[in-house]
Amino acid sequence: MRTKKIMLNLFSNVTLQIVTAIINFIMPRLFMTTYGSATNGLVTSIKYFLSYLRIVEAGVGSASIAALYKPLAMHDKDQVNGILSATHHFYRRSGMIFVVLVALLAIGYPLLVSKEISPLTAFYLVLVLGLSGVWEYFLIGKYLVLLTANQKSYIIFRIQTALLIASTILSYALLTLGYSIVIVVGSASILLLLDILFLKVYVQKKYPYFNSSVEPNTPAISQKWDAFIHQIASLVVFNTPIILISIFLGLAEVSVFTVYNMVSNGVTLFISAFSGAMLAAFGDILVKEEREALQRHFHHFEYVFFAVVAFCYTCTAILILPFMTVYTAGIDDANYIRPGLATLFVIGGIANALRIPATTLVNSAGHFKETKIRAIIEAAISFCVSIVLVQFIGVEGILIGTLCSYVYRTCDLMLYTSKVILKGSIFVTLKKLVINGILAFVAASPFLFFIELHIATIGAWFVAAVCISIWTITVIFVGNFILQPKTMRTILLHLKQVLAHH
Repeated sequence: MRTKKIMLNLFSNVTLQIVTAIINFIMPRLFMTTYGSATNGLVTSIKYFLSYLRIVEAGVGSASIAALYKPLAMHDKDQVNGILSATHHFYRRSGMIFVVLVALLAIGYPLLVSKEISPLTAFYLVLVLGLSGVWEYFLIGKYLVLLTANQKSYIIFRIQTALLIASTILSYALLTLGYSIVIVVGSASILLLLDILFLKVYVQKKYPYFNSSVEPNTPAISQKWDAFIHQIASLVVFNTPIILISIFLGLAEVSVFTVYNMVSNGVTLFISAFSGAMLAAFGDILVKEEREALQRHFHHFEYVFFAVVAFCYTCTAILILPFMTVYTAGIDDANYIRPGLATLFVIGGIANALRIPATTLVNSAGHFKETKIRAIIEAAISFCVSIVLVQFIGVEGILIGTLCSYVYRTCDLMLYTSKVILKGSIFVTLKKLVINGILAFVAASPFLFFIELHIATIGAWFVAAVCISIWTITVIFVGNFILQPKTMRTILLHLKQVLAHH
């Protein structure tokens, strides 16, 4: 059953990430060609400012998910309801604070961008993008927590995929009919609120005992403040670049950063789908104290994960600049062809992706308190280096600051999970890293030293992408089979059994 849920979560999440990546490629291009780079930067900038406001969630979701693993495994319905009641109580309080902060941002943000964009447009965009997120606090937060903890994230992913496709079709229709950016973005945001209805109906049907109005069990989610510190640290690391660019460099540079970040996020989201599928499964194994199963599952998960990272970022490194050339053709209000920026995004993406297995395990184990100081150090490195270097080398300086924090935190997390949670050696992880790093270099070598890509159309880019992907996956798969035959055979046998059974 656990393996079946992992596979359902994995395939549903991968589908969502592929759909999200495709839409994230289509919509910014349409925004840039229809409304200009500054407006595209505006939408992205507002989304990142709003993500800062979401710190009012205060770690409730992560702490609640970790607290629910044991009562769900033991079928303790009273304990489950008590935790969800406490979750709902804290979410409602967070929602009220969020509404006030969105109103303040709607008043203050237009003053920041008034030289580039109509203040009224900025005001309305903040409201439609901000208030559409309010309902998560008041209505569906508890449902998301329950389904995630019970290894049923695939339900959430499927609903989100369907609504995302529908909202994109609506946005495209309104955009081609000539409506303003406020109408286009606002209509899509409102349509996405339908997930409230679908999630409520599903939970009421599948969990008839669900009752979030019982006495709240607030001590069960006492780790929420430790989880909150992790959330703040993540916000600083992942969202500060857009904020700093908006303040120091302007909305056109935000648009440039956004287009490169769109590629990086597409790759990261696809890779993260593998960890999302494993999160609740690791939590279930940990509460049942299945130490051998944990080490075996994590070893195989990490091996496959590093191979996926090697494949994805080898292809990205080769294809990112040709893609930018085709994607931004005809857009001349900002400089999008930046080899240095592309290189930093690829290196930073790798450094960030390599931490994902360890982060997944830390979150599954609920080790928020034990690792919060490390998260604060990462945030401090990112902010301090970025705010200094942005003054001298612009966007590239911010990326160097982010990269410094990634390198520190990734190394730290690998050491922590190996020593504290798995009680093993870091050299097991390093061996997998070295093998896949060598194979990635072998796969990239022809394009680094011998073959120069000259691509002028999106069709030609897709043909090149397919050929390079086939070449890269062949090198990495065959190379791993040669260098680690026993591990590869075990993983393939397990996968075959899962597919045959389901």
